[in-house]
Amino acid sequence: MAQKGFLLVADITGYTMFLTSSELEHAQGVLDALFKSIFAELRAPITLSNLQGDAALAHLPDANVPQRQFPLDAIERIYCSFANTLAAMRLNTTCTCNACRNMGSLDLKFFLHQGEYVVQTLAGRNELQGPEVIRLHRLMKNSVTKATGIKAYALVTQQAADAIGLPEFFAGTIRHVERMDEFGDTVCYIYDLAPVFAKWRAARRVFVAHDEPQAFESMECDLPVPPAVAWAYFTDIEKKIRWQQGIDGMTITGLSGGRIAPGAIQHCAHGKDTLAHSIVDWRPFDYVTWHIHLPLGAVVRQTAEFTPLENGTTHLSLRCAQPEASNPVATTLVRAITRLVIAKKQLRDQRASKIALERLVAQDIAASSPGEAAA
Repeated sequence: MAQKGFLLVADITGYTMFLTSSELEHAQGVLDALFKSIFAELRAPITLSNLQGDAALAHLPDANVPQRQFPLDAIERIYCSFANTLAAMRLNTTCTCNACRNMGSLDLKFFLHQGEYVVQTLAGRNELQGPEVIRLHRLMKNSVTKATGIKAYALVTQQAADAIGLPEFFAGTIRHVERMDEFGDTVCYIYDLAPVFAKWRAARRVFVAHDEPQAFESMECDLPVPPAVAWAYFTDIEKKIRWQQGIDGMTITGLSGGRIAPGAIQHCAHGKDTLAHSIVDWRPFDYVTWHIHLPLGAVVRQTAEFTPLENGTTHLSLRCAQPEASNPVATTLVRAITRLVIAKKQLRDQRASKIALERLVAQDIAASSPGEAAA
């Protein structure tokens, strides 16, 4: 049965040259580590179809997309995993063989398309078929690097960009057209992934540890969805407002090209008052940390952590550190106010939120088809 969704290829650049100019045994070890770094991140709701030499083909039905920017977040997460693995191998090796010397020639590029396709089982393997699958493969032979000089990139077709629906983001990318005999002109958008990895490596880690003093007890629960889906219930305000208790409304500002990212602020309305929750650390789909702004310049660090479980579900841990201010007197005062006035209400709201979140996730699963729920 035909379905509509995203088609994704992750393709290792320089693969053939690396193999032909390197000692096979060492070259295979390098490539195995890099493919493992890719496969580790091709997780639900994305489904890996197969490996095609130097490329991995995956798909994501439209019905399983947890939030608009998810395909972009997923691509960037896969790339950072690959680039980090490659950088670690280059740093730690003392071998002088050709394979180890040539690792620097390898990189990763992505092709994201959207359209109809069929999943067919052939010889025990799930193969993707259809004209749009063919179009995607044709796009892999392109003039992007020649035209732009970019080696590690994400190519997003116009169809995929329209389905994602973030015009501000794509306005900041490079418009590119590939001409193919079978399909005519395919409009694409190109963006460089090297700065994404550089920013990821340089970003400061802000995290509420399990063992540090907390403002009140953490929210702990197992959600019957994969981490990327659980993540959306906390980072997409349209989802979060459906389960968060004790607030009257929620808006978000500070988006980056329409995308949620560090610097974005969730504004939570409590009657006449509004609390600002600034995103200070953003690690899709592992954890996100906010600074909740309080009087006297104090902030509360709050971390939502998503741990994958063996059965494909997620353990959620939402933790709030004790308030922190710029000077000891303000810190002491705000902590006293929090403990005496705020903590009890926050704890009641958080316990009610946990029940509401678990109920909402169960309802959303029940509302989906059996095939979608299993994904």
